[in-house]
Amino acid sequence: MKNILLLTNIYPMNDPSYDGTPVCHFFTREWVKSGYNVRVVHFMSLFPRPYYWAGRMFGDVIAAKTGCVTYSHPSRHPQNYEVDGVPVLYVPIVKYIPHRNFAPRRIQAAFDYVCQELEKEGFVPDVVTAHFPMPQLEMLYLFKQKFPSVKTCLVLHGDGSQIPTIYQDKYQQYMDAVETWGFRSLAFKQQFEALFGAKPQEFLCYSGIPELFLHHEERAFAQGVSKFVFVGSLFKLKNVDVTLKALHQAFPEGDFEFHVVGGGAEDASLRSLTEELDIQSQVVFHGQVKRDEAQQIMQEADCFVMVSSREAFGLVYVEAMAKGCITVATKGQGIDGVIVDGENGFLCESNNVEALAATLKHIRSLSAEQLRAISLKAVKKACELTDAKVADHYLNSIK
Repeated sequence: MKNILLLTNIYPMNDPSYDGTPVCHFFTREWVKSGYNVRVVHFMSLFPRPYYWAGRMFGDVIAAKTGCVTYSHPSRHPQNYEVDGVPVLYVPIVKYIPHRNFAPRRIQAAFDYVCQELEKEGFVPDVVTAHFPMPQLEMLYLFKQKFPSVKTCLVLHGDGSQIPTIYQDKYQQYMDAVETWGFRSLAFKQQFEALFGAKPQEFLCYSGIPELFLHHEERAFAQGVSKFVFVGSLFKLKNVDVTLKALHQAFPEGDFEFHVVGGGAEDASLRSLTEELDIQSQVVFHGQVKRDEAQQIMQEADCFVMVSSREAFGLVYVEAMAKGCITVATKGQGIDGVIVDGENGFLCESNNVEALAATLKHIRSLSAEQLRAISLKAVKKACELTDAKVADHYLNSIK
């Protein structure tokens, strides 16, 4: 298992306008550090040019409503690039309808091109792992046909319910080529098993944080909890408005601070909401800041709150836990299972002001000793989820 090939349709690029999640890169970067021979194939859907004109004009609106990122400047030609020592092969594949499968001839052409490039380097994969089903699931099948002894893995960032729709009568054949199934959350794993049954080899593929983000000093909570923070993009699905309203209910005297770190299309409406609620003096909008600065702001807060909808995992939750923050997250979604309600944090419905207000009131009622116990358990859990540890767990699960 020395040669690892990772397939994905979302991967960092040397282009500041590309805003895809770096989640796959956090794994591959650690594997390279550990001495593995790693290659990444970044498949990019390539649409007719008018799609990109629309993306440039309405990208902010799309992001605000759906949380989807639009990339309006994709290269139309394959290319090689490198990120933090990880070699990446970028392969665009033409398609005409979003969320539909690619034409078989285009999939085959892309697969043949990837194989040719790997052969030039003399790279024969021992493991082919992939994130997201399209077109990666079909590519896994093709790699398994070409290299029967290769170990195959697919990590799902959802419940996999779209697989039969995408691949229709071939979906079972493609799924059978996957030896190990990874899931970005316990909820996704349970939903997948309800649809397709449990698989012989499964694992939870959580993301990790840099070890330097861990905070090892015990918090005192001598003054209880009154300083709150949110870190993330200001999109509608993040439900920051719900947090503002809940804080207003839970602290009617206005004896709280709420630090909002991040930018996005909802910025103006959230500022207006603070004025409507007459809490503008309690809320600080920091805008987009560097990751290190965001870490410092979290370090100074008592409680991190993010009750976003459709959160696959939410690495920022782990970052907050690592700081010893009392962390409030979304119930039944990606972080459920990492956070155990009432033990190392709290879980709440994603779009329920009253439920969140009740949770915040409960947190406010806890003694310093109770808060310290929850904080210490949060840090302990975060210590299990460093970049190096989760990357090792990923490969050991395939082995």
